[in-house]
Amino acid sequence: MSQLDPAILSALPGPSTDYTLPSSLHSIASFGTTTHINKCGVPTYFLKYARSKKLIEGEYRALHLISKAVPGFCPDPVASGQFNDGSRYFVVASFLKDLRSGSGRVWERKLAEKLAKLHTEATSDVYGLPDSLPTCCGATAMPNPPTTTWSEFYGVHRLQFILDENTRANGRDIDLDRLGNKVVEKVVPRLLDGIKSSPSLVHGDLWAGNAGAINDSETGETVPVIYDACAFYADSEFELGIMRMFGGFSSGGFYKRYHELVPEKEPREEYEDRIRLYRLFHELNHAALFGGGWYLDQAKSSMRALIKKYE
Repeated sequence: MSQLDPAILSALPGPSTDYTLPSSLHSIASFGTTTHINKCGVPTYFLKYARSKKLIEGEYRALHLISKAVPGFCPDPVASGQFNDGSRYFVVASFLKDLRSGSGRVWERKLAEKLAKLHTEATSDVYGLPDSLPTCCGATAMPNPPTTTWSEFYGVHRLQFILDENTRANGRDIDLDRLGNKVVEKVVPRLLDGIKSSPSLVHGDLWAGNAGAINDSETGETVPVIYDACAFYADSEFELGIMRMFGGFSSGGFYKRYHELVPEKEPREEYEDRIRLYRLFHELNHAALFGGGWYLDQAKSSMRALIKKYE
């Protein structure tokens, strides 16, 4: 795309002649393209466009939910819609100036404080989303039907769903079916039925590549930001599954401060196994998206370990 679609221009304030695209795109992926929009030559807005309506609508909703709960923690949503020719959908958000990777204990502690605020203050009566709008983890459109119990939501609408996605994407795997059935039917209720859970807003895909740092516009202070969210209401410990999967957050920085504000749920001796259970969703999602391989091996290893302990 060399010029902004008229539908995007009509969603932005002021004369359309103020807005231009940069000479090159930021990233091009099978499920979406990202770039920024210049206003009078200055980067002002972030733009993502894709063929998937669910991906764009889900990201726009996620930005709304997170920015309302913790202002400044993610890009502010500006507009969303469909190209004039109907070929693609777009989301426009505020541009994160001087965005960079987050690092160091101070940044990690600030991230922990913002995430704890999101998890403890942005709550709901149901898991998922009240209106069932899907949100996308990568290219995977996750169902979010309003559900009253966390065990049911995670077992049915995350694990069984992503097991079915693996079958659809990679074909039937009898071993995966067997392991998956045992985890959904035995391990999930064993580990999740007894915890004291309530629906908290989560980012949903918070690996280190979806968290960064910018300078506060008023103080110049380094502050954490998150982006590329697939937000929904979950048990807050779910957030930690993918954070553990890919690493990048230290026990003495992020986790120490986060759990000072959001303690591990009881029984604490099963905390690590719950995190492994939540990590399993992301292992299976990556297996579905990228053709099985190493991610599928990791998922099966996680399932065998959990089954051995809790079946």
